[in-house]
Amino acid sequence: MYFVGIDISKYKHDCFIATEAGEIIQQNLAFQNNHQGFANLLQILDSLDHSQEIKIGFEATGHYGFNLKLFLEKAHYSFMEVNPALLSKFIKSQTLRKTKTSQDNKCS
Repeated sequence: MYFVGIDISKYKHDCFIATEAGEIIQQNLAFQNNHQGFANLLQILDSLDHSQEIKIGFEATGHYGFNLKLFLEKAHYSFMEVNPALLSKFIKSQTLRKTKTSQDNKCS
């Protein structure tokens, strides 16, 4: 299985690809937020072993990722868009232990 993580921003996106065994396939891959940049990403995705599942995920960033989503759908790649606020709440829900903050350390 391949894991593809994409950091979305206004003008360019950064991508990291690794296998489930932890082998790094692509590190620090930057591509422009335009058709040519998406074509560069597609070339790399198409070069992966398609007998393995490819999981693509990126943070929900409003309209900055809209064109990439359309491009990936047209290229028949599925993806998961992650809401960072919900992810943070999910991580916090996985423990009963209260996490200390800097507010906890203030003296009266």
